[in-house]
Amino acid sequence: MKVIALIGLMLLSLVSRAESNTDQFVQFKISSLQLFSSFSSFIYFQGDDRNRARLQNAKEQGDIAVAALPGTETSLKTKWKQITDYVDLYQSYDFDGVDMSLEGGWSILQNEFNKIIDTRAESKISTIDEFQIRMETILSQYMAYANSTTGGYGVSSSGVPLDKQIDDMTKELAALAEKSDKYKPLQKRWNYIQGTLLAYNSNVAPYVVLHTFEGMRKMIASY
Repeated sequence: MKVIALIGLMLLSLVSRAESNTDQFVQFKISSLQLFSSFSSFIYFQGDDRNRARLQNAKEQGDIAVAALPGTETSLKTKWKQITDYVDLYQSYDFDGVDMSLEGGWSILQNEFNKIIDTRAESKISTIDEFQIRMETILSQYMAYANSTTGGYGVSSSGVPLDKQIDDMTKELAALAEKSDKYKPLQKRWNYIQGTLLAYNSNVAPYVVLHTFEGMRKMIASY
């Protein structure tokens, strides 16, 4: 009986660790996406105090999340170090008009990072975490597009057009709100910003989008 109990305890421990590692990975993925959009907003608003603070906060949250990952995630940690070094290099950047080279270099780093992280599959993820990952993905692409003078950001690394991602999110959130009233305020906030997001190719409005997303993040954190 003692042996059986010990085996049961070991299995429970393994399950707990696996769930914990999954949670850590999901949190890191969310944090990395927030850093991507924050640096793009930092560029768009030419390093103003609000977006400099937003960028620093996103970096700190990402550093905490990556530190919690298993030591075996060496490629992710190495690429994250390159990304944060890039952030540190330009945090005190003195903007003199628009500098597209910053977004170009950032886009390269982001694509390299995505190639690594996209090979990881979350074995277990909550519905709301999945929603936030997709939400943050949309924001990171939207902000990159806001900085683009040549286009090309309307399609994700997976090849899904941004407008389709937005439409899919609208449908999925409607289904989520139908199942539980607690998601209706989140749905209302998303519906408010949906049209603005869909106009990414003609009339970007980063200030409104960022402000709305910050409110949505607070809602998600309360669930």
